[in-house]
Amino acid sequence: MWNERESALVAEEGTAKQKTLCGILHTRPLACLPCPEGAMLGKLGHFSKLMGKDATFDRVAGEAARTVPGRENGGNCDIKNLSRGCSVYFPVFVDGANLSMGDMHFSQGDGEVSFCGAIEMSGFLELRCTVIKDGMSLLPAVGPSPLSVNPIFEIGPLEPRYSEYLVFEGVSVDEQGVQHYLDATVAYKRAVLNCIKYLAQFGYTEEQIYLLLSCCPCEGRISGIVDVPNAVATLAIPLAIFDKDVRPSATGDAAAVLAAKAQGVSIRKINDVARMSDQSPPVPFDPKLPASA
Repeated sequence: MWNERESALVAEEGTAKQKTLCGILHTRPLACLPCPEGAMLGKLGHFSKLMGKDATFDRVAGEAARTVPGRENGGNCDIKNLSRGCSVYFPVFVDGANLSMGDMHFSQGDGEVSFCGAIEMSGFLELRCTVIKDGMSLLPAVGPSPLSVNPIFEIGPLEPRYSEYLVFEGVSVDEQGVQHYLDATVAYKRAVLNCIKYLAQFGYTEEQIYLLLSCCPCEGRISGIVDVPNAVATLAIPLAIFDKDVRPSATGDAAAVLAAKAQGVSIRKINDVARMSDQSPPVPFDPKLPASA
């Protein structure tokens, strides 16, 4: 089976069927380009009052890079280890550069795999800023420009730390059994799916595990990108977050799962947290959408 699927991958080289990341993540946009609708431009103002009415605002909003992804200047990197007590060294590209922070998470798993699944929170940030003169020369430029640099950070002393983990492995073979070449994204997706399918046997719904992996402090790793054709990614789940023993075993909670499977019975689902409230679900509000939406 392995030789067959890997041979199929090699046979696609140079053809229209050759795998690309965009083809695998077809539900995602390829990039988030400048978008005046929704732009908040500091002292220039807010789109709701100025869009289409102020030439300077419209010009800047039409070319300002979105803060959605991580970039050379920092961006929305969503690194769970950036917490209290850490130090971050940002490159500064222009004179008089500004600094802003946001999108605080009470807890988050590596990758925030359900997109907006971390435990979001309001809060304030107390920080100290220091300018390192000529510090840009310390950052290695990897790319066509001396500006092709990225931030560096030191982990603070208060990050989530656990001593026992259950680790799920994924390789770059998708859920249809198709082989991909050293694709760490596919490998991490498989590690996540393997974890979801496994833990759902212990009485949780797959949706609950999916959300859990975004908000619990799980550890994601690219564990191997050296041996063709498979990248290997791992996802480590801290065992202390469970009120039961979810490790594979011939005794304990795993034994109950095995006994139920032998009888063709599935462990019952616990309450669906999305349906536990008797109240009407909250109505989402997005200022970028029409009021009727």
